[in-house]
Amino acid sequence: MFSILGGRIRGAKVLDLYAGTGALGLEALSRGADRAVFVDSCDIAIELVKKNVELCGFSVRSAIIRRDLTKDLSFLQGVAPAGGFDLIFLDPPYRQALVAHFLSGIAELRVLAQDGLFVAEEGAEVGLAEVYPGLILADHRRYGDTGIWFYQYNQEDGG
Repeated sequence: MFSILGGRIRGAKVLDLYAGTGALGLEALSRGADRAVFVDSCDIAIELVKKNVELCGFSVRSAIIRRDLTKDLSFLQGVAPAGGFDLIFLDPPYRQALVAHFLSGIAELRVLAQDGLFVAEEGAEVGLAEVYPGLILADHRRYGDTGIWFYQYNQEDGG
């Protein structure tokens, strides 16, 4: 995934949703991202992210938020940098329709930068639409039982 993102990472402002261990955000930071915000609802995950952020020396460039992501997402507007996040990673538990839920509402929150990418991981067999309100599929890859979808604003849809 990171080889696909290439030069988009350096200097990026990253949002890691369903952060788990923080692997996606930490990888982005290690490749030159300016800042990462990690969000998860699980206390164990939050503690793991805190520990991993500290071990990697990224505490100053990170924020960690405990929040139930199945509820209201408007809090994201308060943590988004000016201009929005350049990269938003979403890696929720697979096969629970959580990716489709996010994609259906994330564009209206305007937390993704105009030229940013929303990167979602889901079970490879899950069928995600090519277009969601304000978003359009830019790329899709399959790696074994994991699918990775890359969405960007749909300029034709006012995004």
